[in-house]
This record gives sequence, structure tokens and C-alpha cells, in this order.
Amino acid sequence: MTMKKLLLSLFVFTLAFAAQAQVKNIGIQTSAVCEMCKDRLEKDLTFEKGVKSVNLDLETKVLNIAYIDGKTNPDVLRKRITMVGYNADSLKRNPAAYEKLDPCCKDGAHVDDKPDQK
Repeated sequence: MTMKKLLLSLFVFTLAFAAQAQVKNIGIQTSAVCEMCKDRLEKDLTFEKGVKSVNLDLETKVLNIAYIDGKTNPDVLRKRITMVGYNADSLKRNPAAYEKLDPCCKDGAHVDDKPDQK
């Protein structure tokens, strides 16, 4: 009888944990401009507790993050992005972190890279 209770308790605990550990997705608008920005943001956010996957779409500058609800949240993720040196939705980047970015990762660095549209 005790073994059944133990197994039942373990099963209930597992279900409760699975319900709590729901994976959510968020898209955060950034100020990233190039492949180096993409690499930096994806690598850094991978180390944030609860983050399952990260992908920056350079065309839209949206950082798509899958994360475990309960281990992190959108506000923490946005703050982390600003600490890397980029804007995150309405949050402004950390000025000291921005200054440490490579010149190609700063605002306006790739304006001349776009082909003329004639």
C-alpha cells in the first residue's frame, strides 16, 4: 500500500511540475543591425535561466525567445537584452554596454550597405 501511495504522489508531483513549467514564446523588438548582433544576443540569452531557444530575425529585428514560465518572464528577458547593449521593446539599452559593442553593431552602421533601389 505504501508503494502505491509513493508512486501516486510522484505521479501527481510530476503532473503539477509539468503544468507549472509551461513553455511560452515572446517576440521582442530590438535595435540589432547585423550578424554580430545576432550572434551576441542569441549566445547571451541562451545563458538566461529558463530560456529554451533564441532566434533573432535580422530583417525585422525581432528576437524570438521560447522560455519556461515560472523560471523567467518577459520583463527579465527585456532587461537582459538592454544589459547586452540593445533596446528591447520600449526599454532603452544600457549606455555602458552599448559603448562596448563593435562599431558595426551601433546605430546607423549599416545604412550604406543597402543596395540602391532604382
